Amino acid sequence: MPKKQRMTFTDELRKAIEESGLTRYAIWQATRIDQGSLCKFMGGERGLGMGSIDKLADLLGLHIVADAKPPRTKEKG
Repeated sequence: MPKKQRMTFTDELRKAIEESGLTRYAIWQATRIDQGSLCKFMGGERGLGMGSIDKLADLLGLHIVADAKPPRTKEKG
């Protein structure tokens, strides 16, 4: 049985934006994130800077919750 692939953080953010029901114009009014940049982000063509991510998280009331321990990596040595 194949392991279920987790959504990336940017996929989760795109989903939250879509589910918010806000238009790109409304997001621009609240955050001043360029509508073209937001459009390219939503289409997966580019990323957003941390400042823009912070503004979106604040607007949408998002916060990060860790649901699992990060995988352990082997130390070099």
